[in-house]
Amino acid sequence: MSSKEGSGGFRKRKHDNFPHNQRREGKDVNSSSPVMLAFKSFQQELDARHDKYERLVKLSRDITVESKRTIFLLHRITSAPDMEEILTESEVKLDGVRQKILQVAQELSGEDMHQFHRAITTGLQEYVEAVSFQHFIKTRSLISMDEINKQLIFTTEEYGKENKTAAEIIRRGFL
Repeated sequence: MSSKEGSGGFRKRKHDNFPHNQRREGKDVNSSSPVMLAFKSFQQELDARHDKYERLVKLSRDITVESKRTIFLLHRITSAPDMEEILTESEVKLDGVRQKILQVAQELSGEDMHQFHRAITTGLQEYVEAVSFQHFIKTRSLISMDEINKQLIFTTEEYGKENKTAAEIIRRGFL
């Protein structure tokens, strides 16, 4: 072993020579300085953005899970005696998924959606797959993106206007 290595086989780093609990003299940080205030502002902005991203990831996971459950339910049509009952149940499940997509749209209201693209894409893809499969079972034809977008236009009274954000998410090419 070299002289820098101890009995554990690891080299000591330069900062290991300094006491951990003591500050270097003359380097007190003024918490009211403009630089510290700017960094505090950046920290709060980044924390808010990361929290929003995590909320969107969770919503996307919920959308994915419910969409997959709907797809598995629709796969049972071949072995079930009552096709209409399964289609009705799948529509109820997809309505729940649409409510989650509305939450995503509200979360993204006023934001640059491209910054959160990776957080929501997988959930939306699963939703489109579930809606497409349900539509195919009902009509034996493929559903268009315009038809999917029409299902994702919500009117919310709290904003007093039509909220097209959910349809815009899909229209802007997140799929």
